Amino acid sequence: MPYAIILALLLAVATALGAVRHTTRQGNTLNILGIEVKLSDLGSISWDEVDTLLNRLQSQEQPEPVYGAMCYEAVALPLVAEYLCPVCGEKTLYNEYDTWFIEYELQGCRRIFDEIAGASEIVIELDETRYCQACTPDEGEEPALILTLTLEDGTFISNRVSEFDLRILESFLKGRLFYITSNDGEQPLQPYSGRIRELLGLPAEED
Repeated sequence: MPYAIILALLLAVATALGAVRHTTRQGNTLNILGIEVKLSDLGSISWDEVDTLLNRLQSQEQPEPVYGAMCYEAVALPLVAEYLCPVCGEKTLYNEYDTWFIEYELQGCRRIFDEIAGASEIVIELDETRYCQACTPDEGEEPALILTLTLEDGTFISNRVSEFDLRILESFLKGRLFYITSNDGEQPLQPYSGRIRELLGLPAEED
């Protein structure tokens, strides 16, 4: 039986019984009803498992927060940043607010997206061409990351996303009940289930 199906069955049983799940950062291990399962050994999450993960996220007790490092040396906002488009290879210069994102956050967003793509069978793309003046010459288009998913019926869903959006989506697709903060802390994922549904093109949960 495929690992992804085994995971879905275990999660469904755990949700029904209200079992407590523990995930370790080091091993990325799920402990479900006393059975330890390494996520690295499992297949990618498909649309069939998404509902199970959402139900579990809503029904399970939220984990206690783990606070990350709080002391960092202050970094000055770059006056100019050069964006190199991975699609066309052209360079675009920025000298305002977006310099911080390009210099310090963009690489992290790309890395997190690679993790998302690797954890899911869902057809998903991260489009950053709005940062490229050659690819998006329309000055009315604000620079943004666009996450596009293809639903089971072939419908395309696009959302403007931030680094935080990518963080919570990555954690959700990896079966966690928490997300990893920018300073390596852990915070409960459940409060953001609505945003996760939106990013996945799913209807809001009924009250």
